[in-house]
Amino acid sequence: MKEAAFRYLSQDVLKNIDMLEILHIPSAEVLRAGDFGVLLRYGDLYLLSCQEGASAAFLPAMTQDIASNPQPMIILHGQELLGVLRRDYRFRSVMDCCHAVYQKSAPIPCPLPQNVKIRRLDSSHLAFVHAHYHTVDDVGYLSERIGAGMFGVFVEGRIVGFAGTHDERSMGLLEILPEYRRLGLAYALEAHIVNDLLSRGRTPFCQVSIRNEPSLALQRKLGLTISGSVVHWLARERVHEQERR
Repeated sequence: MKEAAFRYLSQDVLKNIDMLEILHIPSAEVLRAGDFGVLLRYGDLYLLSCQEGASAAFLPAMTQDIASNPQPMIILHGQELLGVLRRDYRFRSVMDCCHAVYQKSAPIPCPLPQNVKIRRLDSSHLAFVHAHYHTVDDVGYLSERIGAGMFGVFVEGRIVGFAGTHDERSMGLLEILPEYRRLGLAYALEAHIVNDLLSRGRTPFCQVSIRNEPSLALQRKLGLTISGSVVHWLARERVHEQERR
């Protein structure tokens, strides 16, 4: 079914780049694919992209599978199932984002000042990453991402920021210490990651909150194309959270 999934998703690369990239991961599973849409599972992630009006046909397969999963997350490429997932299955919205995709083949030029270096991180930098990246507080996950290839920016030998890729292949984990912001270091780091991914035959992309104007501006400056569609991330509410309302 992966071939059918690839054919459908390739009709709109900007909208579906996350699912297209996940298809390259051997453990990704196509739960359903056809002329009207695709439902993927990758670990605890369930991703759906389909034609307008077709989403209800994918709901039984999705909900049957998540019933046995204590911590599922759903990524919807459309709004049709938002209401039913919130109302009937205790999901809450985590983030509404758009895709930013580097569609060129040429690397991004990125000269660095003499006192600035970018190099790959190792386990000795885990404590620094954990202390300064506040979106994820999972030390095991951060350690895994360092092992997969995170990069740090160093000023006069001191690490002042980092970035990498998430498990689902999107760029992210970007953080620069406050006193070193507005110096072009975030641009340099992401450009370095874009170029590294290009050298490995990957399509560089990231997911950016639709409300994060500074990040959207950075993506445009780097030459990434912003998708016109919104991707909705949802997570299952804990029972005690539901009971407090």
